[in-house]
Amino acid sequence: MLNPNLNKEYLLTEEYINYARHLTLDKFNEEGQLRLKNAKILVIGAGGLGCPAIIYLVLSGLGHLGIIDHDIISKSNLHRQILYHPSNIEQLKSKVAKENLKKMNPQCKITTYCEKIHEKNAKQLIKNYDIILDTSDNFDTRYLIDDICNKLHKVHIYGAIENFEGHISVFNYKNGPRYSDLYPHYLQLKDKLCTGVLNVLPGIIGILQATEAIKIITGIGKTLSGYLLIYNSLDLSFKKIKIKNIKHVDKVTNTYINSKIIDINNLHKYIQKNHKISIIDIRQKIEFNKNHITNAFNIPLKKIKNKNNLELIKKLSSTNIVIIYCSHNSRSIIASELLSREQIKHYRLKDGFSKWQ
Repeated sequence: MLNPNLNKEYLLTEEYINYARHLTLDKFNEEGQLRLKNAKILVIGAGGLGCPAIIYLVLSGLGHLGIIDHDIISKSNLHRQILYHPSNIEQLKSKVAKENLKKMNPQCKITTYCEKIHEKNAKQLIKNYDIILDTSDNFDTRYLIDDICNKLHKVHIYGAIENFEGHISVFNYKNGPRYSDLYPHYLQLKDKLCTGVLNVLPGIIGILQATEAIKIITGIGKTLSGYLLIYNSLDLSFKKIKIKNIKHVDKVTNTYINSKIIDINNLHKYIQKNHKISIIDIRQKIEFNKNHITNAFNIPLKKIKNKNNLELIKKLSSTNIVIIYCSHNSRSIIASELLSREQIKHYRLKDGFSKWQ
């Protein structure tokens, strides 16, 4: 929990009325509300994830919110970025966000930074906040946030979305894993342009990020530190994947860190030369049925840990070259770690189905 010393703090009469439903909650009550009032959260990105997160944080009674965003509002943002309206098109997101949020809670101090976060300003921007919400949409920013949060000992709440799926975790919390433990730098992940997304998906993930922040501030519940939560909107499933901390990595996980990656050109060569290969598509069934690599078979990520599936893949790996893939990289990286823990030999297809022709 944050702000343990609250002896000189108090709630205003208006706040008792506004947060009455909080104050009657067991383990939350007035003490939790005071912690929220004294907490400082920085949200990096006021887009699809950031909008729902900052709305609920401001309405929760948060004392100080920082927003970093240099982008302007476009028409294509409106179907999922719920802080903005058609009349706001071509205006700065940070400016409009502050104006609308102040109407919701005038008592919340809101500081906006209409600039892009980068190596020269990141430390200065992050240092005065307790918790950092990463609602960005690119790998360079995520790695930068990871690095600065680690150096400054700041809690880093991560969220990401793509198509019908969302990810969330809590990093750098009580000596727990970092973002770079989940996605090590050597993977050289690249951003994907114009990726589609179901409009309700960022709302769900953004609100979950806000929920984790409130839990950490008030000291209630159990956080996602050490786990990646994967949400799939097509089958309404939630799955937790354990994240290993590289500082405490074991021999099996080292296998993952040094796991073999195959690119699409070599895969084509293997197919042309009739190598004995088993190609496993770990996307959702609906994605697989729409289109997939020739002769691949489908074991969705959420079913990879099933005992029968692990035994099948292990048996295949004894005679065949096993290759796993997803749409791009994120799910196959997680599946690769799971298979490595079981000491199953395999390759991961770099950039996945997006490169298949």
